[in-house]
Amino acid sequence: MSTNPQPTLWDDPDDIWNDEVDELSESDSASEILEVSDSHLSQDLDQLTDTSNDFVFTVTDLDSVEVRRSARRKRSVSAFRENGKTIVVVPQRMSQKDIKEYVRELVGRLDLREQRAASTSELLERARRLSLQYLDRDVIAQHPVPVIFKWVTNQNTRWGSCTPRDGNIRISHRVRDMPEYVIDCIVLHEIIHLIELHHNAHFYAYMDQYPELERAKAYLAGYTHAARAED
Repeated sequence: MSTNPQPTLWDDPDDIWNDEVDELSESDSASEILEVSDSHLSQDLDQLTDTSNDFVFTVTDLDSVEVRRSARRKRSVSAFRENGKTIVVVPQRMSQKDIKEYVRELVGRLDLREQRAASTSELLERARRLSLQYLDRDVIAQHPVPVIFKWVTNQNTRWGSCTPRDGNIRISHRVRDMPEYVIDCIVLHEIIHLIELHHNAHFYAYMDQYPELERAKAYLAGYTHAARAED
């Protein structure tokens, strides 16, 4: 039996819309060049997908990758984009078998990073549209610090969370494949927290402007019920 907790509805908002900062398990930064030593390979490439409901992303054809051998390198391997090409630099004496493993590893990381960047950019544009449409202002532009959206995989008891003081808004990866009106509802909920931290009358007065609110709540109730039935 699964022990993964499922989110509750907004009727008990503190269980799901907890606005404290999350201790993220994944890195928040990404360098222009990805590099690893030959003793460490990541195991998270299964997170990489070709498409989401928000955009289409093309995974790099590994046969098109240019491999460059370097006599100066002893153990490290790096990958980067250059003039539309994907380049992987390896030590001069690395075996072909190891090269294939590193090409898959590092090119996969590049693709995953770019996929996430494209996806989070779409979330930001979505938030601006919702803000102007339902709050009559651009709360993203008006916020005192830059607002950053992130898809995260460590929120199993809530659909999203917001930390107004640093502008971080985190949306659960489970939301990605939900209907557009549900995603809009969750994103709107979080950006309202930029101007109203607590779930009070002012907060819900803003939230009630969204015409699909009850429909979205019903969808999330059904999702949660189905997930619990599978446990």
